[in-house]
Amino acid sequence: MPEIDPGVNRRQRFQQDPPADRAKLEKAWRLLEGYSRIPADVIEPHLRAVRDKAWAIFPYGCLGRWRFLDMYITTLPEYPELLTRTRAGATLLDCGCCLGQTLRQLAHDGAPQRNLVGTDLRPEFIDLGYDLFRDRETFGGKFVTGSMLDPEDAGLKALDGTVDIIHAASFFHLFGWEDQVVIGVRMVRFFKDGVEGATVLGRQIGNPGEVLEPEEHARRGLGRYHHNRASMQRLWDVVGARTGTEWKVEAELETVVEEAVDGNEENRTTIRFVVRKV
Repeated sequence: MPEIDPGVNRRQRFQQDPPADRAKLEKAWRLLEGYSRIPADVIEPHLRAVRDKAWAIFPYGCLGRWRFLDMYITTLPEYPELLTRTRAGATLLDCGCCLGQTLRQLAHDGAPQRNLVGTDLRPEFIDLGYDLFRDRETFGGKFVTGSMLDPEDAGLKALDGTVDIIHAASFFHLFGWEDQVVIGVRMVRFFKDGVEGATVLGRQIGNPGEVLEPEEHARRGLGRYHHNRASMQRLWDVVGARTGTEWKVEAELETVVEEAVDGNEENRTTIRFVVRKV
């Protein structure tokens, strides 16, 4: 994950208590009970303690608003495919894995842990993930730390040519257009040579309106680039041109009304995307 100003909208990103609608946390609760063997009456205080430590490491909105517990990946139409392919030997890389919650969900649902890899900028998050899931001695997945914006990062270089599937949630939207291109190019290097079905998928903040051209966006001083369907395809067209590859994007925007930190309602738009090599 990138370095951003921790003071920007810090209060707007922090929600003291978990969502009142516990249905949103049901899958995370089941994961902690079934995978981590944490007693039901211990889960909430355990989550609070770990979340607050993670927030102190860096105040990402997904931590402050408890969204890291939304196991949305299980609702994707592609989720059964991810399980089938990893069971058949495919390697899945979770970019910007944070606490590694997605990898634990995949493992709990039957993905072989030896085929699961996570990467994040901050080793503190990976270490805290072991505390969250209480699997420091048992989790068989692999974690690598490094910067996706540094093409020569030694840690990430070790993953080049080893990956079949990349998951990246709440990740691209942290960056501007040019950095997103750099990240996309970096992701292409992770894929195995000649791999069939190379796939990048995830979810991030979306833009339901007309997205600005990259140059105009930059001139207006807008630091992060949020996509609609067309701009996401345009991004991967640029990545393809720079890597000699071709990619097709399928994307879906969704806008929901959520409770804001101040108790009012707010609209939140996300974009789910699947990018496949042609």
